[in-house]
Amino acid sequence: MNILIIGLGSIGQRHLRNLKKISPKAQIYVLRKKFTTPALDDSNKIINCDLKEKYAIKYIKNLTDIIKNKINLDCALVCTPSSQHVAQAIWLIKNNINCFVEKPLGSSLKRIDELRSLLKKKDKIITMMGFQMRFNPVINHLKKIIKNSIIGKILTVNIHNGENLADFHLYEDYKISYAARKELGGGVLLSQIHEIDYMLHLFEDYKITNKYSINSKISDLKINVEDIFLGNFFLTRNKQKILCTLNLNFFERPKKRTINIIGTKGSLEACLNKNKITIITNKKKRNINFNFNRNQIFIDELNFFISKVINKKIINKDMSLLNGIKTLKFALKLKKPLITR
Repeated sequence: MNILIIGLGSIGQRHLRNLKKISPKAQIYVLRKKFTTPALDDSNKIINCDLKEKYAIKYIKNLTDIIKNKINLDCALVCTPSSQHVAQAIWLIKNNINCFVEKPLGSSLKRIDELRSLLKKKDKIITMMGFQMRFNPVINHLKKIIKNSIIGKILTVNIHNGENLADFHLYEDYKISYAARKELGGGVLLSQIHEIDYMLHLFEDYKITNKYSINSKISDLKINVEDIFLGNFFLTRNKQKILCTLNLNFFERPKKRTINIIGTKGSLEACLNKNKITIITNKKKRNINFNFNRNQIFIDELNFFISKVINKKIINKDMSLLNGIKTLKFALKLKKPLITR
């Protein structure tokens, strides 16, 4: 296989390492404009090595080199700052290259209609969004619990993700990271868009209505984007109504990532940092522990994409760039504070 990675920051390097595990004989091409991120391991710790030599990668200077040098790519992975994703995806699809795009799909709706039209026209091109939480066993088990009404009729859901931005990448100054900068597509809503995506996924059978939301910059972090979001949503299906709250922030220590659900027959808490679900029904407490490391989710995600490329199987729209468009539009609406009655 011939695979292109655009961008070699932390996520680009993670995909590079995992590609070499999944497809060790693949030839990896890399388009890298900045060489600021050092060589990293799976824990994002700096290692002393030359990435080009270690992984036998070939660098290209720009996307047109692919055409100029007649490189026959099987697929490409877009791992650049969010503000560049849409334009790069459009170029790849126009040139009939299957593509995987890291979350979020973009930072605005600029050229989104062009991308949507192109996806419809080039319907044989395989695309996928990098929402690796879709491969998290905890999320997948929650989906089953909700479907099977294990805790009865659901009344409330609380989704929380708080982590200090300065702790994201210890090898770099957080102030220069894409998450901290508006011009690169940062902010807590887009950086932590995984929570929005799995909320839409877990409750895909429900109509989701935003009733109240607010976001702001309230911490001492030196960033020009929002560092907190609070939102209340109604999830409705038939005559059932669920109140869902979504809480995101860039300043919490220690980090906390949980999903709490209360139903008519019990309640549960899922901890996405400890990979654990605690269910309480009829005064009985049951813990479900999931034994996996964080990188395995990324491996499973990439394995899924590569297998579809090899077998020339189109990925369903709920995981393709069409889903990326839907989730991005949802997130961008939340950028505008809303109060309804």
